[in-house]
Amino acid sequence: MATILPKKLAHGSNINLFHTSSPVEKRDVAAFKKVLARLKQKYPNTKLYDVAQTELDPRYLAASANERMRKFRQAKKEANWLLPVYGGTGCSDLVRRIAKQDLQRLVRKRPIVSGFSDNTHLLNYLYFKLRLVTFHYTNAVGLFHDKNWRLFFDIISGRKNMFSFYSAKYHWITKKAPQHPISGIAVGGNLTVFRNFVDMFSIKPYSWEPYILFLEDFDLDAEDFHGTISALAQHGVFDRARALVIGEFAEKEHQSYFKKLDKIFTQRKKKGPLLYIEYLLSDIISKREKENDPLYILKIDNLGHHVKKDSFIIPIGGHTKIYPDKKIEFTGPFVE
Repeated sequence: MATILPKKLAHGSNINLFHTSSPVEKRDVAAFKKVLARLKQKYPNTKLYDVAQTELDPRYLAASANERMRKFRQAKKEANWLLPVYGGTGCSDLVRRIAKQDLQRLVRKRPIVSGFSDNTHLLNYLYFKLRLVTFHYTNAVGLFHDKNWRLFFDIISGRKNMFSFYSAKYHWITKKAPQHPISGIAVGGNLTVFRNFVDMFSIKPYSWEPYILFLEDFDLDAEDFHGTISALAQHGVFDRARALVIGEFAEKEHQSYFKKLDKIFTQRKKKGPLLYIEYLLSDIISKREKENDPLYILKIDNLGHHVKKDSFIIPIGGHTKIYPDKKIEFTGPFVE
C-alpha cells in the first residue's frame, strides 16, 4: 500500500479541535484558551468540537466514548487538520469505534492528524490502516509550548521537506555504534499505548524490518516496563526493527526503584534503568549480532512528557535516517 500524504496547511484550512480522551485540567484551561485564540487569529476556520458531559461520565474523560466519537465524526467531515485537545486515557475508545466509512472519508480528505501521549493510538492506527502520514507532536494545549512549534508549522505547511535533531546528550545504549546510517520508517510514540495498540488491533505487518521504533513513557515502574517490553518482543517487534530510539522513561524514579531492589536482593552496583533495556532484549540483541543484523538502540533526551525545550517531532510513516554520530534526520515531503 502506497503512503498517503495529508494536504498541507494553508490560511483557509479547517483546523478542527476535538476530544479524544481527557478533559483539560484546571491548571491548563487558561493556556488552552490562548492557544485557541491564537489559532483562530492566524487560521480563521479554526473550530472546537466541544463535548457534552453527563454525571455518569468518569472525571478523567472529557465525555462518554459515544459522545467523543460523535464529535470526532463531525470534526473529520471537512477537516484539514484534526487536532486533539488533550491526551490522557481513553483514545482507544474512539479508535475502536472507527468504521470503514470513517476510514474512507479520511482517505478522501487526507487531513493532517497530530497528537501526543494516548493519541499514539490514533496516529499509528491511521498509518498502519491507511498508510496516512501522521505527526507525533504535542496536543492542542501545549501547541506553542516551545520554539519547535515554528518548525512543526513549517512541516505541515509544506515549507520544510527535511529536518533533523541532534544533541550532545544523545548516546548509543548498545555496545557498538553503527558504522553506516540506519534508514527506516518512523512509528511509535508512548510505549504503553503502543503496546496496547499492537495488542488491541492485532497489528501484524508482514515484517517489522522497515521500521524505526520511537518510544517514550512516564509513570511506568520497572515491573510494568518489563511486562510491556516482553509483550512487544512476543509480537516480534524487536526481531527485525531497524533501530530503537528511547526517549524519556521517568529515569529518576526508575533509578530510585533499582536502588531499592539492589538493597533488598543484592550487593551489586547497577548501572540503572538503561541497562534494564539491554537485559530485557539481550537474547534478541545477541541473536541479531550473530546474524550480522544488529539491533541498535539510541537514547535521546528530548522525546517525552516532561521535555522542556526542543520537543521532538515524529512524522509517523516518514522516512527516517539515524547517522553514526547520532543525528536523526527525517526526509519528506510530509504533506502535499
